[in-house]
Amino acid sequence: MTASTDDLVVLCGITAGATGAKLGSDEKERILLLWKVVDLANKNVGQLHEVLVRPDQLERTEDCKEETKIDTESLSSAPQQFNQSVSNELNIGVGISFCLCTDGQLCVRQILHPEASKKKILLPECFYSFSDLRKEFKNCCPDSPDIDKLDVAAMTECIL
Repeated sequence: MTASTDDLVVLCGITAGATGAKLGSDEKERILLLWKVVDLANKNVGQLHEVLVRPDQLERTEDCKEETKIDTESLSSAPQQFNQSVSNELNIGVGISFCLCTDGQLCVRQILHPEASKKKILLPECFYSFSDLRKEFKNCCPDSPDIDKLDVAAMTECIL
């Protein structure tokens, strides 16, 4: 992270398809957006927020709709709902900043940006500048495993 920030917003997403290192490779739509706000100054972690996203191209049975509750928000409102929730939680005003942080780049670059572009959805500005937790960790701990082998468990093992 190059600039000093007051808060960290940890973001991840889940698609209707592949997960992990293959996230986004099958071009399946996002079905869940999750985030937590971390107050760096006070070392507090906020509550988990989630927005279920209704895929446009996924056939769902009634059982699936009932079980997953996926028949809710469309992607067009999820980024704005994220932005509004973060703004409210941080009481964003003059001098308040936050850093969007992801576990790897796939969540934003391979899923969110292409899907928003395809659906002609304007993303809030915060989605265009983020920190990749794996890349930042590798910069701080050069002897750690390769970036594609890093996950939270591997990073924890390296620092303990």
